Amino acid sequence: DILGDILGFGDFFGTRPGGSRAQRGADLRYDLELRFDEAAFGKSVKLKVPRHESCGECGGTGAQKGSAPSTCQTCNGYGQVRFQQGFFSITRTCSQCHGAGKIIKNRCAVCHGDGRVVREKTLELKIPAGVDDGSKLRVTGEGDAGGQGGPSGDLYVVLNVQEHEFFDRREHDLYCHIPVTFPQAALGAEINVPTLEGEEEKLN
Repeated sequence: DILGDILGFGDFFGTRPGGSRAQRGADLRYDLELRFDEAAFGKSVKLKVPRHESCGECGGTGAQKGSAPSTCQTCNGYGQVRFQQGFFSITRTCSQCHGAGKIIKNRCAVCHGDGRVVREKTLELKIPAGVDDGSKLRVTGEGDAGGQGGPSGDLYVVLNVQEHEFFDRREHDLYCHIPVTFPQAALGAEINVPTLEGEEEKLN
């Protein structure tokens, strides 16, 4: 690609750089707070995610309804223009269409020519049991919509698990401190130990 830009190998191999290329949408991040017990047992949550979606008025073209973008006359639709400087052939992004390869004369009144609008979408997400603080869940295709017909990005949900007032997690195990008296420690005893389920189990 570098040699093609500098020496013009794109034409030699029958291809040209630039043009109207589909662009992948941006990935999004959503921070979700979970209680300690919710992280332990898992749960279903509903997320309201603001994101870019394809404009329904123009179908994502950015042009006013009933019209269509026209081919850029400066770059002939390639999105790049080529300059010859001695032995070298250098390509640059077209300043007229900014690399899109098309010119929108009549812009859509809803998206103002971008082809996308910001909307809030409600997603239902299943949090698996046993997730840890800082865990990331990837939801494929639920990020920003792509440009020029490109695929959507992904949504990454970052989990922030609150600390528990009694239990301490160490990998997959739970630890807690139970006070005992000296006679109990010396002679042994049966005590009750709380669990996350709220029940108490006897411990010898």
